[in-house]
Amino acid sequence: MRGNFDYTGKLVKFMLRRERIIAAIWIIVLVLFSVALAPGLETMFPDNETRENIILIYDNPIMVSMMGPIFDIDGEFTTGTIYAGMMLLWVMIAVAIMNIFIVIRHTRADEERWRAEVIRSLPVGRLSTVHAAMLTALIINTVLAVLTGLGLAATGTESMGFGGSMLYGAVLGASGLVFAAITAIFCQLSASSSGAFGLSFLALGGSYMLRAAGDVGNEVISLISPFGLAQRSMVYAENELMPLWGLLAIAFAFAALAYKFNSMRDLGQGFIPARMGRREAKKSLLSSFGLSFRLLKNSIIVWTITLFMLGASYGSIIGEIDRFVGDSPEYLTLVGLTPELLDTLSDSDKADMIVDGFGGFVTIMMTLIALVPLLMFALKPKNEEIDGRAEGILSRSVSRQKYLAGYVIIAFAMSIIVQLCTVVGLYGAAESTVREGEIGEVAAILNPFVFEKLLAANFAYLPAMWLIIGLAVFIVGLLPKAGGVVWGYYGFICFMALIGNIPDLLPAWLSNLSPFNFIPEIRVTNFDLFPAAESSAVPLIVLTGIAAALTVIGFIGYRKRDLITH
Repeated sequence: MRGNFDYTGKLVKFMLRRERIIAAIWIIVLVLFSVALAPGLETMFPDNETRENIILIYDNPIMVSMMGPIFDIDGEFTTGTIYAGMMLLWVMIAVAIMNIFIVIRHTRADEERWRAEVIRSLPVGRLSTVHAAMLTALIINTVLAVLTGLGLAATGTESMGFGGSMLYGAVLGASGLVFAAITAIFCQLSASSSGAFGLSFLALGGSYMLRAAGDVGNEVISLISPFGLAQRSMVYAENELMPLWGLLAIAFAFAALAYKFNSMRDLGQGFIPARMGRREAKKSLLSSFGLSFRLLKNSIIVWTITLFMLGASYGSIIGEIDRFVGDSPEYLTLVGLTPELLDTLSDSDKADMIVDGFGGFVTIMMTLIALVPLLMFALKPKNEEIDGRAEGILSRSVSRQKYLAGYVIIAFAMSIIVQLCTVVGLYGAAESTVREGEIGEVAAILNPFVFEKLLAANFAYLPAMWLIIGLAVFIVGLLPKAGGVVWGYYGFICFMALIGNIPDLLPAWLSNLSPFNFIPEIRVTNFDLFPAAESSAVPLIVLTGIAAALTVIGFIGYRKRDLITH
């Protein structure tokens, strides 16, 4: 091992200098996001009765699979335990994404851009780069953990003491280190940064799904997932330290494995070799659109299948929806029924209302997931430009507008395709399920969803999706180095979709900053006992107009500005 870590300290200083702005933004946003909600929850749930009501809403397999369990203290729930149950998982996911970007940016991406070769030509150790990347991640996660813990403790919330708050921050940092180490392994396995990203996010999604399956089934499965293990620290309840030590041990073991792999491979290579291309390019690659489609083809296929399968997985539980939420009056209240009206409804009407509310919930969640590939496609020209590949193409007789249009057209077209895949998966799975099952206590021989209404409910989100794509095109055209703004806004929209509808939690003006707030409510079943309020098409037209304006401005800016060069 002698000499393998030479000059690691100087590399850490160099990496921290490169990360000083991006990491500071990540830390500030995550800390503020974590700290800002705590006082609001204490106001919302001032006594045991209100806390028990919210627990009844969340105490069903759907919500548990989405957010994880909420732990109690001797059978009672506090603001702190509710906060940890609602927030910890989502912040851990954000921290994991931050660490994935950090490690890939300083390892595999630098190798792709030949920066690592310049560094390795100096008297640095063979393992210095990956070791420095892990130390950089350690420093950033430690700062995040300390500031988050101190910030939560400083809120003065009665049930969120100093010890629990510091454990909350420590769990965030430890889970981030686990994914930093996992990413470091994939950076050795993959021969490209895109492959490392794909494998890392696959591990992230797999960890989430393992946790979800374990939380509603066998708890042992949850312990396999870093997320599930972290939640077993039972922050603000039992404040268990063993899961924290487990996460740190896993991070150390994975990091050691990454070091071993790094010592065995050649610079610029990966254990998974890149697939050989065709001997001669197809004629379709002679057009800018054909090139764009070729670069995005695999992602299009993967995301199309993924969204169809996700929709089908939700539709497949329609036959057992009563086991999930049918016994929860609070859930019915949440989707539009008042307690006074519950006793006046027949079992059939209750079943229809459950399905209708569930369909609306799935529509929002699937739309949020579908936005991820759309933003990736719209921002792809910026990434190609930063990597230096766009310069070689645009130096020829290729129109900038056509080059950018290839990616933008695919992004807008995919917005329709992914929504259609969601509808087909959800409706098709429900169609095959309910004919053999039942909704509530009422036999169901027909699909409760109406295909046309389900399609309309999903397509109603298209103007909002187009606005976000338009924002990405605007950033590519005018501010190509500010791509993080788009992802930050996406995170804000996700936050508002999940939390913003809780009454009196956030001001109305903040909710109106999300385009999802202007999407009309559309029934997805024939339930008409309480018809949805009539809505105007004006907000959808305005959103479409804003999206078009942002896109046009982005194209104009892209044509006039200089390319990013190195």
